[in-house]
Amino acid sequence: KLADYEACIVRDKNGKEIFYFGSNKDQRSFFLPPHSQMVSLLWSRGRRRERRDLRITKIDLRPMYMSFEFNCRTNDNVELVLEGSFFWEVVDLPAMMKFTNDTTGDICNHARSRFIELVSQVTLQEFMTQFNKIAQRVHEQDESNFYTQRGVKIHSLEVTGYHCAEASTAAILEQIIQETTNRMNRLQQQESENEVQLREIRGDIEEEKARGELIKIQTDNSNAVSKMEGMAEAERVKSFLDHLSKDIPDLSMKEKISMWNTLRKEDALKAVSKGNAKLFFTPRDVNLSIENHDHSREGSWVDGAENSN
Repeated sequence: KLADYEACIVRDKNGKEIFYFGSNKDQRSFFLPPHSQMVSLLWSRGRRRERRDLRITKIDLRPMYMSFEFNCRTNDNVELVLEGSFFWEVVDLPAMMKFTNDTTGDICNHARSRFIELVSQVTLQEFMTQFNKIAQRVHEQDESNFYTQRGVKIHSLEVTGYHCAEASTAAILEQIIQETTNRMNRLQQQESENEVQLREIRGDIEEEKARGELIKIQTDNSNAVSKMEGMAEAERVKSFLDHLSKDIPDLSMKEKISMWNTLRKEDALKAVSKGNAKLFFTPRDVNLSIENHDHSREGSWVDGAENSN
């Protein structure tokens, strides 16, 4: 009896191969016809597929993982041991039986040939940074119909690890990896510091923009206040001159302005007198004049001093 995901092959007395699938209800359970036998497949096993002793009579048609390991050399003659895995499944059982009697061995051998071809084109340094892309090219850029012809489908192929075959080269590789890791850590640290500095600079820029907007608003407000004060002062001057012209029409404009300036000086003196400030006037500001009188008669005083003549 077969499970839904299983299949088997029966060879009849004439040597014809008959395929039974568990997904088909009519073929799930059957009796072996006379002079017929179950076909056993002999597949390779192990990570390097070095032993071909895996005997299979019921074939699992579900997608499955298969690990691999093989050696290859880079362009600068460094021998590497690659480790990885396939995710694959059998999709055409008759085609598989027609073209291969060792499905797992053929899959791994073909992948090894592809890896050897592509790895030989790059140096060790390039391989260390591109091994995932190389594995992708091994699978996706395979223009042959090798897998289709054998009735299998490779869903994915990936390299899970690698190391140098020689111990001395492995030590050098470890140093390279360690230095690469340290460089990446330093770069990441520098990027973090640069990001912090960039945020600080952006913060300073935003602060200066806000300060500029504040200064502009303050300037506009100050200009508006000054304009209002000027208009109020002009209105007072105009009102003063108009009333003065009505009350005393004979005054000239110069006399009117002089009277206004006198009143403004009085306002200034009142404002100063309310505080502790000191105000100094020049003789011109207070219309102060000093006269010198010379008396020639005897016994008189000249400029406050006794005449000795």
